[in-house]
Amino acid sequence: MKNVVVSFILLFIMIIGITFSLRYLNRVSDDLGKLNDEIEQYITDNNWNEAYKSSLEYTEKWRNYSKIIKLFIDHQEIDNIEMELWKLPQYIKEMTKDESLACVHVLKFLVNHISDLEKVNFQNIF
Repeated sequence: MKNVVVSFILLFIMIIGITFSLRYLNRVSDDLGKLNDEIEQYITDNNWNEAYKSSLEYTEKWRNYSKIIKLFIDHQEIDNIEMELWKLPQYIKEMTKDESLACVHVLKFLVNHISDLEKVNFQNIF
């Protein structure tokens, strides 16, 4: 009987942890997605100063979010995002529009990809 109770308690803790992580990832994805769109618009409009400020803000937000995300996401995914985050401010500083936009789109894909990997669906279960 003890084993059954302990099993249900562990199952309940896992479900709470999964729910927390999914909600957190969705919130992070939405927040960074908005900032990503903002940076993209600044680059498109050739507003390089604002784009640079926003890219630094993006980096700072990611640094804060990643502390928790590292607990439940594959580190390779996090490393990919951080590599792009190191490039983006430099591309913007040098005003290379094509590289900056490409970097923004890669970041958008990677952040959404992390969120998609953790969703509970048939593909992720099997």
